[in-house]
Amino acid sequence: MKKDKNIKVAKSGIVAGAYKALCDDIKSILNNAQYRAYKAVDNIRVQTYWQVGERIVREELRHKDRADYGRKLILELAKDLGITRALLFEIVQFFRTYPIVHTLCGQLSWSHYGVLIRVSKNIVREFYEDQTLQNNWSVRELERQIKTGLYERVRQKGELVARRPATAALPEKIFKDTYNFDFLKIEDTGSEKSVEDALVRNVESLLLEFGRDFSLAGRQRKIIIDSQAHFIDLEFYHRGIPCIVIADIKIGRFKSAYVGQMNKYLNYYRERRKYRWEKDPIGLIVCEYKGEEEVHFALGGLEDKIFVAEYKAKLPTEKEIKTKLSEAKSLPAGRQASSEG
Repeated sequence: MKKDKNIKVAKSGIVAGAYKALCDDIKSILNNAQYRAYKAVDNIRVQTYWQVGERIVREELRHKDRADYGRKLILELAKDLGITRALLFEIVQFFRTYPIVHTLCGQLSWSHYGVLIRVSKNIVREFYEDQTLQNNWSVRELERQIKTGLYERVRQKGELVARRPATAALPEKIFKDTYNFDFLKIEDTGSEKSVEDALVRNVESLLLEFGRDFSLAGRQRKIIIDSQAHFIDLEFYHRGIPCIVIADIKIGRFKSAYVGQMNKYLNYYRERRKYRWEKDPIGLIVCEYKGEEEVHFALGGLEDKIFVAEYKAKLPTEKEIKTKLSEAKSLPAGRQASSEG
């Protein structure tokens, strides 16, 4: 049998190319196994901590006539079991927050639940829980969204995202009024190109902010209309609608001329649609500031085709948002209108 002269053989007698492929495959298998093992262990930890919390609370209820009995129990258990008091208090809080074991989700880690149980209101906690599942948020991303007040921002819009939708996504439920671009960390926000460059450099954070079903399809897409070149800032695809989403990033205040330009691009894309099953493309104009009336009259019937949002390089905290909402509620109707303008 003749040997292939193109096959490189190492000194050990092992075929180099084949060995590398084998090694890479085994690494992939081991990494997948490690991930599955980690997930399995973490799910066991969640279930175990729930059982521990249930047992402590049950014992506390048996002696509810004794003052501060639950706290005394935890102090003694921490000493005898070698578990920190902080963890035991957290475990008890976890059980009180999720008293029905069937409501626990295997996709959420103990660290996720550690963040969620710090959210006191049920409706707010359920919102962040669902958003974590839909968008596959890490613990750090969940903390960031809570800190920057995503729930309050969505509530200001007058709509809350539906829980775990089983049907096709509705555009009006997907696009936000305000996007948090605090991950950009750039000093030069005076040019659209610098903002766009930073968004592309931080594409993972951008997609997390936009939503799980968004994918970045292109940047500075060139199209020709009447022999003139036009460039699309960012082109996305949303698999839940499904359709192409054209995004224009603008600095400064919203201008009505942006709508005419975006509508022209949408008509161009619509006439050259590649797949029949795709829905009409949607435009998203993201600027630093927008006037509600200016947007309303500029869109004039295009509200389901073009969405206008603001972006903030640094969003106010949840506490600051709540303060602003309280101040707005306390103002007379006339002053509210003037302050919003």
